[in-house]
Amino acid sequence: MPQTPMSPTEVRSVFGRNLRQLCDDGPPVTAICQQIGINRTQFNRYLAGEAFPRPDILAKICAHFGVDARILLEPLDDLRSALPDRFLMEMRDKLLIGKSRPVDQNVLPDAMYRFWRKSFMFQGKIVTNVALVKTRDEVTLFKGFEENILAQQENPNARRFPRLAYFGLVRQHLDGVSVYCQDRQNQSNINFFEFGLEGNMRFYPGFSLLVRRRIDGMNRMTAAVLERLPNEPALWRNIVRQETMHDISYAPPIVQRALHRIPDGL
Repeated sequence: MPQTPMSPTEVRSVFGRNLRQLCDDGPPVTAICQQIGINRTQFNRYLAGEAFPRPDILAKICAHFGVDARILLEPLDDLRSALPDRFLMEMRDKLLIGKSRPVDQNVLPDAMYRFWRKSFMFQGKIVTNVALVKTRDEVTLFKGFEENILAQQENPNARRFPRLAYFGLVRQHLDGVSVYCQDRQNQSNINFFEFGLEGNMRFYPGFSLLVRRRIDGMNRMTAAVLERLPNEPALWRNIVRQETMHDISYAPPIVQRALHRIPDGL
């Protein structure tokens, strides 16, 4: 028997529910609207299930959250529970040999973190922004934001550059955690962080490796630090509003020392 088509009201309700769930995993709605480049009032109407987005706006929303247009029609939990494609199954079987242990919440709690690292592109500069660590069904996810340096170089007179979201998975090891990340442009990096810095368990020193070809004047490996932030949304918003690139002297002394421990290379 043919399935009864959903009414416009039902579609708006599904989309609004999915959008609210996606926003729960990230920064404040105001920051999300700035990153997507969308009007906050209109975005609130989507969240409330009162309106549909135009195709171009829907494309921006899907690109930002790493989903597709099925979020208009299918509950997000159903989409996330769908069987992985053959590529993902092969990657799981070939690369993730052995059962991955859940990340210990005592050593890397679910929280908002500040990500510090030396710039891949600019010597003497550091990049910093917020990153969310959140565990879902024993899988620990990582979501962060990077300044769109390429867009700034191509259009230096523009007043605002939407930041690029990147997403990753966290795996625990005996002496730290690894984070495997990728952005919308399929640019990937691999990170490793130790537990504790100079006896301070809020800081996790390590390195970040960019997976790409060599370019003269550009590093593919830099030192990096994760700093666990207090549960203060006002502080998170303040960091998001700031510029992300600074001289290394901008970082706290403990972070500066960690960033100097590993020489740039590759």
